[in-house]
Amino acid sequence: MATPSGLRILLVEKDIAAADRLTATLKDIFPDCLTVNSVQWSGDALRFVQSETCSVVLMSLGGPREIDGVVALKAAAPGVPLIAIIAEDDESFALSVLKAGAQDCLYACQMGPQLLSRSIRYTLERAHAQEQIAYLAQYDAVTGLPNRVLFRDRLEHALAQAQRKRARIAVVSIDLDHFKSVNDLLGHEIADRLLCDIAERIKGQIRRGDTLARMGGDEFMIILEDIRDFSDAANVAQKILDVMARAFVIQGEEMFLTTSIGIASYPASGIESTQLIKNADAALYAAKRSGRGCYRFYDPTMNEYADERLKTLTRLRHAISREEFVLHYQPVVDARSQSVIGFEALLRWNDPKRGLVSPGEFVGLLEDTGLIIEVGNWVLRTACEQQKLWKEIGLGSFKMAVNVSARQFRQRDFVGTVALIVQDTGMDPHDLQLEITESLLIDNMTAAAAKLRALHTIGVRFSIDDFGTGYSSLNYLKRFPLYAIKVDRSFMENISEGRDEDAIVNAIISLGHSLRMKVVAEGVETEAQIRFLAENGCDCLQGYYYATPMAAADVEKWLQNRTAEGDKSAGLRFLGRDAAAG
Repeated sequence: MATPSGLRILLVEKDIAAADRLTATLKDIFPDCLTVNSVQWSGDALRFVQSETCSVVLMSLGGPREIDGVVALKAAAPGVPLIAIIAEDDESFALSVLKAGAQDCLYACQMGPQLLSRSIRYTLERAHAQEQIAYLAQYDAVTGLPNRVLFRDRLEHALAQAQRKRARIAVVSIDLDHFKSVNDLLGHEIADRLLCDIAERIKGQIRRGDTLARMGGDEFMIILEDIRDFSDAANVAQKILDVMARAFVIQGEEMFLTTSIGIASYPASGIESTQLIKNADAALYAAKRSGRGCYRFYDPTMNEYADERLKTLTRLRHAISREEFVLHYQPVVDARSQSVIGFEALLRWNDPKRGLVSPGEFVGLLEDTGLIIEVGNWVLRTACEQQKLWKEIGLGSFKMAVNVSARQFRQRDFVGTVALIVQDTGMDPHDLQLEITESLLIDNMTAAAAKLRALHTIGVRFSIDDFGTGYSSLNYLKRFPLYAIKVDRSFMENISEGRDEDAIVNAIISLGHSLRMKVVAEGVETEAQIRFLAENGCDCLQGYYYATPMAAADVEKWLQNRTAEGDKSAGLRFLGRDAAAG
């Protein structure tokens, strides 16, 4: 057992001669690291622990009437361990002393240097362990910041102070956008180091007297005390946004994170701690709905949204277990021949009360909560099974496009999961096309490229969805084995009318072809759009002109009717070569 360093013992002993003997014994036990302060009475001991620091108290007790002295000392200095020394071998008295707060009780008639040394060392070790337990109960083990428990305690104290002073305070809720995906990608050890860097950046933007706490996961909260008005909280929020916008260097590569912030103030947004925390969180969700990377102040209508969000989340969890999710399929058509070459699988929620729910109402919530991983894997497996079934019954060997969420893609086992699903379903991997977004690739190019190449080697193809709305860049496109880019539907509305959209779409088509990629146009609804896209070399078309997304059974009927009526290309002779002749 290691010798404690800087040991300072307070000895409480009425008998001066006994005190001198015990002091000499202690100095023999701890010759190089000991300071002994000796007092005769418990009142003197009480005054000492209130003004001085000590490692342990050794207190001699003459009988049960002196137990009150133990109680008083423990009340005055609860963190200082106390060892009682009693004159008689009295088990009942010893138990009473321990119940009063002493860490150990020694009988004077049996106490020698060895027993005394062991008692002091063990008592100090137990006290240290208790300090660690108390620390972990109130502080975050990763960042060293106050945790949720201590934050609430400090908020209650701040509110009491604010009420007395008639002052204002603000509660600031901070959430790191998509940090769970970073955790999945980098692993917990590196993500924890990143959290420490984040905590230091935020801490640098607040005053010494303010409280920054980690509430759990990637959520932080701040108590801003004695603010003048809303502008003080707004200034702090903006400084945090600015400092968080700077790159973090992780394993030699730059990584960018955005932050969403919600602010609730006392007394305008609430007078109780629970109410302020809830309202700051509601403002945080409003910031996320506004596009993330911003701050919002609490507004009473936000709680209605938060309550509805919680109800929707509960229904979504039930939807998974009750198999309420379904897939609809929208055809993809060759621009020249007008023949169907594939389908895109699109997720729908068949809510028993509301019927089919648009993905725009729930996919974001699935993504935020991580439920998208389970649902996304189900989508991929179901779409592969459906493509294999259509092929087996003779409807055709169609390509199947499946959207992949950021949370799915960033999973460490993403490549293995996709490969296993393809193997289990028996689908030809060359018929599978995974659709991903530009921002997903930009987040960590090295890791993204490795995953794409691994699946590309077994035949899986990739396309960039919503191209033209994000980080379109020739430099990053060249790094990935991409099969196609999909022109976002937002460019389709005014196409072929000689507007800017025409030039943008032409540029995208030229860019895709220069990189030997197919170009797919989404949101096609008119013959004029089809004519323009075909004449300018777009490869594939998708949109309501051909069909809305359909259930699998409706797809089969649609294909049969289409075959019976003849391809729409018969009515579109102006396309392709016929256009040149016309």
